[in-house]
Amino acid sequence: MNPRKLFNVILKIFGLFFLREIINTIPQLVTSIFRYFVSSDAGPIIVTFLVSIFILSLYTLLVMQLLFKTNKFIDMLKLDQGFSEEALSSDSPDEFIKGISSTAIFTIALIVIGGVILTDEIPNFCRQLYVYFSQSSSKYNPVKRDSSYMIFSAAKIIIGLLFLGERKRIVDFIENRTTDNADEIIEE
Repeated sequence: MNPRKLFNVILKIFGLFFLREIINTIPQLVTSIFRYFVSSDAGPIIVTFLVSIFILSLYTLLVMQLLFKTNKFIDMLKLDQGFSEEALSSDSPDEFIKGISSTAIFTIALIVIGGVILTDEIPNFCRQLYVYFSQSSSKYNPVKRDSSYMIFSAAKIIIGLLFLGERKRIVDFIENRTTDNADEIIEE
């Protein structure tokens, strides 16, 4: 694996981690929209909405660039300069980089990201489920039950499961887009 391909894989993994942050930002955005229609004081809600939109658009731009335009980052930052080809492609059997493909690295990254999402959200979902049912069983303090956090948590669990279950399709999509993008750069 040459240095350019190694940095290409590393940047794509960073893109996948930022994709996880997008998944965490969307509930804030949707919650601020719902609160806008319910609340009488819309000033702080509008500020929260605008900040959430800004963060979401920044993360989306970063994810798109890191997943599909990594060659531009590598060229701009000159990440592949200063490495000797012999150091990364020797015939040593102990060398890890030579025996692993980018597909395997992406698969490992998706498993880790899906696992992190599930590890974060399963306890959160259980807590939200407990709060939802404890609010409904309270006789002395009738509170309107809010199921939105529970729904968002369930959606994150489904996304985490999709990362784990559909990792082959996701890796194929990322690698096919990379190949298409590399062909466009060669043609220019």
